[in-house]
Amino acid sequence: MRPLRLLIALACAAIAATTGSAAAHAAPQTPPPCVTPDGTDLNQLYGIEQRIVGPSTCREVRAGERWVMVGSPWITAADAADAVYPDGYVPQLPDPIEDFNAKFTGARYVVDAGTPHERVVTAGREVLLTGFVGADGLPFSAFPSPVLKPVRPGEHTFAVYLTLSAQHCDGLGTVIEANCIPAGESQWVPDLPFQAVPKYGVPVRP
Repeated sequence: MRPLRLLIALACAAIAATTGSAAAHAAPQTPPPCVTPDGTDLNQLYGIEQRIVGPSTCREVRAGERWVMVGSPWITAADAADAVYPDGYVPQLPDPIEDFNAKFTGARYVVDAGTPHERVVTAGREVLLTGFVGADGLPFSAFPSPVLKPVRPGEHTFAVYLTLSAQHCDGLGTVIEANCIPAGESQWVPDLPFQAVPKYGVPVRP
């Protein structure tokens, strides 16, 4: 009886070890953080758990992973006292960043524009993140996309559009083209490339 019991015990142990190994192998990998060229961890800054696509250092996702699109933030003068504006422009609110936040009505996020696989996600004010101050002392607001569906392996593009209720100027200069955003929808991030690579554990075809 002892040899039989020993064989059964060994078999059960082997099954348990195999199951545990498979479960560990199948466990989802934590996406690496998106770190900008200046060393800022955008996942930490914005509280995003998914992989980020946006800055030049963050242009890769895994096929099958959900992800988030992030464009450059909008930066303004520190306050009304420091703000300078183009002739004729009058902000609705004294502080430039608050003026931007009040006029921001939403954003549109486009994947693979102009292709049969084009996807468009539109969001409202709920995507606006504010209250940030850069190392230079200037406040900024950001507008990451909602969590987006996975894309297939291969080359893709992304773009971001902003919509404001009225013209806004950042208070950092007097050139309308460089310092202001018009009312309505404006393209904030042009079509930029990113890549989706195969899932973890999936062999790459030669």
